[in-house]
Amino acid sequence: MKKTDKRLPDAELEIMKVIWHNQTPISTSEVKQIIDDEGVNDWTQQTIQTLLNRLIVKEFISKENRGKGYIYTPLISENDYISYESKMFLEKLHGNSVTSLMRALFDRNKMSDEDISKLEEMFKEKQQ
Repeated sequence: MKKTDKRLPDAELEIMKVIWHNQTPISTSEVKQIIDDEGVNDWTQQTIQTLLNRLIVKEFISKENRGKGYIYTPLISENDYISYESKMFLEKLHGNSVTSLMRALFDRNKMSDEDISKLEEMFKEKQQ
């Protein structure tokens, strides 16, 4: 899979989440059914097709003919995208400072005791 240097708008990211979290290749109708089942959006088939086409142009997915329709396969992994977004977030809002990010989370009480314990474990592993 390739790496990305592009940020996705929310609607396209929702489509990518469906693709990443389900068996691929996946058809347009399967994407529509999953979105309908989740009840988050009431997008039409045409809207979903437009979003899929944008993702093809951005090289996030590939498209193949299958019977009367198309199937889609991710070209960028979810982990690679999360890494990219996290890096951009850290640079943009915290000047690339993990300490600044952690301070913001601590100051807003957004971290549970479990989160803190897991972070301590991660820090210990990183030091070894």
